[in-house]
Amino acid sequence: MTLVVTGGTGFIGSALTQRLKAAGHAVRIISRTRGHDILDLNSFRKEVEGADVVFHLAALVQSRPGPFEEVNLTGLKNVLKAAAEAKVRKFVYVSSFTVFGPSGDGTHNEEDLRDRDSFFHDYDRSKYLGLQLVKEWRSGLPTNVVFPTVVFGPGLVTEGNIMVRLFRRWFSTRLATLPGRGLVEWNFVYLEDLVTGLISLLNRPAGEDFILGGQDASLRQVAQEVKRASGRNFLVLGLPDWLFRASCYVEDWTSRLLGEAPLVLPNTGDFLLQNWRFSSSKAQELLSYQPRPLFEGLEATCEWMTEKYSKRKTGAS
Repeated sequence: MTLVVTGGTGFIGSALTQRLKAAGHAVRIISRTRGHDILDLNSFRKEVEGADVVFHLAALVQSRPGPFEEVNLTGLKNVLKAAAEAKVRKFVYVSSFTVFGPSGDGTHNEEDLRDRDSFFHDYDRSKYLGLQLVKEWRSGLPTNVVFPTVVFGPGLVTEGNIMVRLFRRWFSTRLATLPGRGLVEWNFVYLEDLVTGLISLLNRPAGEDFILGGQDASLRQVAQEVKRASGRNFLVLGLPDWLFRASCYVEDWTSRLLGEAPLVLPNTGDFLLQNWRFSSSKAQELLSYQPRPLFEGLEATCEWMTEKYSKRKTGAS
């Protein structure tokens, strides 16, 4: 099968590409690093010709302001157009859990998508509008939409791999400061489980949408599990909302001073103070999707981090 992966050199895309190639598929990668620009349809149109399935993962993911609508909407529209012209068998759009809005005291499933007119930040808004755009194309383009939750695991340390970046901060500072006193709950999915779920869509009919998540857990629980998995000792400190919001301004200032990508900013702080709980029961039933327990994924991630960064310190290749 000939498959196209946009964003195929990113955190999720590179893992998906490796697995698809290992399964014997012919994979074409659309990426800036390969000389493509999804804002320029002609730069990648030929890559889509003759393809069976397009996985669209390319998106702008970053904390600071940027051209989110341009990349995540105009770029998406160009990829949709190329896929429709090529008459691909299926278009798989990788959306985001953010489009649902916070789960509050409940747990989201695929039926909980609702109209929204307020957003936490421009990325959130662009992914919501991107989903509406995909819906407009569905009548002429067979489509599956996937909603990954908070993805973590070994892989490229991009801005999208926020959990590994966060764990590195905890290890280096020996301090884990958590929003919402550490009691807010998110849903976490191990990268390889997400990729397995994406690949399973090759054998499913178009028209179905799936949340691909893992386990709901409080941030305090995650921090304690990371301590246990890594064998490292650091202080876990749950911050009240007002203090967490103040720390976002400190993060903004220090990241600018150090020339680093920030983990959180004042305009994204409120997003992190919400519950984001999700159920993947539909995927478990129809895709035989079986995400691993949270500790198992954290243990594998910590082992990888220990090996990766110990090699860096010793100068090993």
